[in-house]
Amino acid sequence: MSVGGAGIPRLQELAYIELAACAVAEGLPFDQIRRILVAHAARVASENGAHGASSVTESPGSPVDLRHVHNTVDVLKELMRLGWVERHILPSTRKSAYAHAHITFQLTAAGKEWTQLVTADPHHGYDHLVGVLISAHPQFKGFLRAVGARPDSVSDHFTIPLMPLSERSGVNKDKYLSEFINYAAGAIADGTLGWSTSREVLNEGVTEYVMRINRRIIARKGTMSFKRLTNTCEEALVRLAFDAAGCRLDYISHELLRRWTRYLGLANFSYYAPGPPALRFWATGSVAGEGAVTALSRRTGHTVREGALATLPGIWREQRGDPRGDMYLPIWKIRAALCWRQRISDDEFDTAIVDCHRGKFPHLGFRIHLDGAKPQQTPASTRPLVLRTRHGAPQIQHIMRVYPARMTEEAGPT
Repeated sequence: MSVGGAGIPRLQELAYIELAACAVAEGLPFDQIRRILVAHAARVASENGAHGASSVTESPGSPVDLRHVHNTVDVLKELMRLGWVERHILPSTRKSAYAHAHITFQLTAAGKEWTQLVTADPHHGYDHLVGVLISAHPQFKGFLRAVGARPDSVSDHFTIPLMPLSERSGVNKDKYLSEFINYAAGAIADGTLGWSTSREVLNEGVTEYVMRINRRIIARKGTMSFKRLTNTCEEALVRLAFDAAGCRLDYISHELLRRWTRYLGLANFSYYAPGPPALRFWATGSVAGEGAVTALSRRTGHTVREGALATLPGIWREQRGDPRGDMYLPIWKIRAALCWRQRISDDEFDTAIVDCHRGKFPHLGFRIHLDGAKPQQTPASTRPLVLRTRHGAPQIQHIMRVYPARMTEEAGPT
């Protein structure tokens, strides 16, 4: 398999780079590296309250299977591209993985240096990785610029408008495309999205993309469902928006980059921030330079968390709406509103909430209560909050309540 090119590698978890590099340093073969990635995916799924095939672990003696073969190939390919692993032939298909199960790989001098750095100091290790990724992937740099995380960014946010499904458009596929384009054109005309394009480019770009996908579906003897149509329109607009911002991305690459930058604490995104329906991105840090000459800053720390918590009661009241309604709200809903308002990351919100829950901010005038009860409708793109017991076991929390510090939880707010 080739290891050339500068496209975004298909790595759902950026931590795979660290895990694979450390496994190579230990002399582990291809299939052992694959098993490490499977185990990591299982841990992530368990902590997020997910279940299914991805959360099933393997015993050391189980036969080679096909799970995470592509992830293993992609992460080794990326390590070779970055110059951290010596180039070597990789499986070209999932089924050919058995022939590579016992193949080992060698770190380069630069790879050894980074692996030692990330093992001794993960924070500085990942900061160094950011600079290397920017140098290796122009799209990564372009994404950071678009969402507001580079010195030459034109805005601190980047918004993709998504048309709400009205009764009229929600049942008519023929009209939806034109209504979607009209809605997007109106949002662009407001000048608040962080990007802009002409009506002609918008119409041509979205229509051509949707028609191309529709032709593929018809060629497979299928029919584009209404859900597929709405998703395809979103994909088309995401591609067009980033292109307008000078960053040509396919939809999957954009999904990966938004996960990477959230993991790195440099940007955040949400479909559920307050306001008209939209996919919103915002910078939570800044990156100047690239390669070995990279300077990073992030909006993190006690002062940032204290400021975020100070806004929590107001956001709680806004999101709760009717005071007679349920006193508990989904954490994902409060998280989206507060992070968007304060331009902070999900992790910073979670840390602030956990610290507040444990009494580390006693002078705020309120307390919070967390609960593991799961709302019936939880969007797939959101995640729960994870508390850790004294022994490190994860406790999944889905809902929360804010109440005055002078009151007990049982008394409830007045």
